[in-house]
Amino acid sequence: MNVREPDWAYVARSLVKVLAVTAALYLAFGTIDRILWLFVDYDDERTALVYGTAARVANPDKRLWEGHGDAGWLLNTTYTLEGEPRRAGHSEGKEEYEIVPNWFGTVRAPSLNGPSGSFSYAITVLETRPDVVKKDVRKTIDALPQALDAVAVVQFEQPMTSEQLIAFNLRHKICGGRDVSYVYAPSRNEYDDSSNDPPLNAVVWNRDMTEDLIQGELTYRCEAEPETALAEFRKWVGQVEKWDDLSAFMLDYRWLNWAAEDGLVHGLVIDRWKLADLRKLLDDSEVRTIRLADVAFNFDGDE
Repeated sequence: MNVREPDWAYVARSLVKVLAVTAALYLAFGTIDRILWLFVDYDDERTALVYGTAARVANPDKRLWEGHGDAGWLLNTTYTLEGEPRRAGHSEGKEEYEIVPNWFGTVRAPSLNGPSGSFSYAITVLETRPDVVKKDVRKTIDALPQALDAVAVVQFEQPMTSEQLIAFNLRHKICGGRDVSYVYAPSRNEYDDSSNDPPLNAVVWNRDMTEDLIQGELTYRCEAEPETALAEFRKWVGQVEKWDDLSAFMLDYRWLNWAAEDGLVHGLVIDRWKLADLRKLLDDSEVRTIRLADVAFNFDGDE
């Protein structure tokens, strides 16, 4: 009795077909699951909470205000933020920044790709020794009218816990608010050859970023703001899901979670402070240096 040899070529082709169909079904079900999730859960409020806030986190060189949603074509929708460059002087005019999430989970934000210019450099080098030392900053500030408004990045000698930063605020009578943001992670601008991780933007937080969305029971107490600001940041990170596409903002889920768990503040972004007030911070041993991003006269007078 002859035993017929199996047709191995036929078996191989059949196996490839099975694998192909399985892969196609997996992708199809994944897409359907994503579409259904977005169809059921998607609304302007979540877009504002996750992607609108991510845009603010990743772009500290801009003041981005509350946005509005618009129905897009077919599977897309558009969420538009209004804002302006973070300059010390008068506004250069309102600009619009579009965030476009679609039902397949992809987000485009072509106008929002991270801080630029002096802001970008100042935040990138927060963990390095300064190339601009205190005495040079003092010389620069002392040579300028002390009533000038300034936008700057304050670099600490060592990252601070909330408790340390509260003590710092008490010494300098800093109450936080719109003119103080906390850098929870400096930007990571170069690829790490050991892990092939992509560059990531700094994580910069200000209490106004989610004030109308998730503030709720959070209460601010002047110099003790860092504690509540961190709680608010962690609460926001808890709203971000693994599948949220944050690549348009050069952020990702793990990066945000690490910054939230770590909770250390590497520096401050100061918005429209008087040079005289900035100058006082240079005398604090916990301040490594200050990098000026912009200075200008306030023609409207003191507010």
